[in-house]
Amino acid sequence: MKSKETSNQLEIAIRFFFLSLLAFGFLYPLAVTGISRTIFPSQVEGSLLLLNGKVVGSELFSQSLHSPILFRYRPSAASFNTLPSGASNLSPTSLDLKTKVEERKKELNDLGMNTEECSELMYASASGLDPHISTRCAYEQTKWISRQTKIPIETLNKLVLKYTEYPLFGFIGRERVNVTKLNLEWKQLIHE
Repeated sequence: MKSKETSNQLEIAIRFFFLSLLAFGFLYPLAVTGISRTIFPSQVEGSLLLLNGKVVGSELFSQSLHSPILFRYRPSAASFNTLPSGASNLSPTSLDLKTKVEERKKELNDLGMNTEECSELMYASASGLDPHISTRCAYEQTKWISRQTKIPIETLNKLVLKYTEYPLFGFIGRERVNVTKLNLEWKQLIHE
């Protein structure tokens, strides 16, 4: 009697396992993906940025810069690589961190940037891939870029304003600028 009851419970457990696998392993993910593709098509594809039909980046990630006249991102501890992304894990007392910060500070000072306004350019973001900087820092960079390119600072400030993102519901997060989107339009502007 007991073995029949045990085999019955085992049969129920196996059926439940396969039913759960079907429901939560296949049907639920397909439904969520289908709904997401309908409501948020750009985000499902990775928030890709296109230029002339070619993918040039994602608005979710910073990129390694190769031009001195582009807006700068925060430094990346992972060299802007998406796979081993993460912070440097250097402690506040680390001599290596102190050296890196001093080097970055000197570089910004040499460019004529106020390090008080752009202090975030001296420290890597937690993920090392965050494409956002503060609006203060973006406006500080417009001064330097304007001097280098002779493009009026007002034109650059309008671009910064265009790509300024505001706190969600007016109080969640902070005002920030997406440097990836800003640089994409800035590149188009200087190559026209």
